Amino acid sequence: MKGDVIAKRYARALFELGEEEGKHQELLDGLEKIALVTKESSELRSIMESPLYDIILKRKILEDIASRLTVSRYIENFLNILLNKERFAHLAEIRDAYKQLMDEASGHVRATVTTAFELSAEQIEQISEALSKKMNKKVDVDITVEPTLIGGLVAEVEGMIYDGSIKTQISRLKQSLKGEI
Repeated sequence: MKGDVIAKRYARALFELGEEEGKHQELLDGLEKIALVTKESSELRSIMESPLYDIILKRKILEDIASRLTVSRYIENFLNILLNKERFAHLAEIRDAYKQLMDEASGHVRATVTTAFELSAEQIEQISEALSKKMNKKVDVDITVEPTLIGGLVAEVEGMIYDGSIKTQISRLKQSLKGEI
């Protein structure tokens, strides 16, 4: 819970900077790049998140990574603030909160759709359109595959879960049969 509050606070500050400078996408791209590198390198992550390493060393490493990834000076400054405040561990949460703020500002919402198998681009578009009608907002869909669903799908949008999976239908049928016996 505390991490979520921290992430939202930092994301809000960065979002407001993006608004002032007109650089929302540039800032998001920079966050995405750094978060990806940090996620892929456990060694880098442990150095940046550990209080045992010198802050000067961390800044040099960060400066090198930022120049290689060509992220904006704003992102580099933001990351230095995270280092100084020992909040670097919240980078992925901050990125997610920033995305959410961008979606809200543009009238979009993000949906996580879990299916039993891979979907075609046409099927994903149909799901997005159906959810957009239901939510009265533009819905961007993130797809995950979970074969245990057997068939159907589960969609989560703005805290609401729409479960049309075969697995859940079978489970409900079992429960109703148990209740009737």
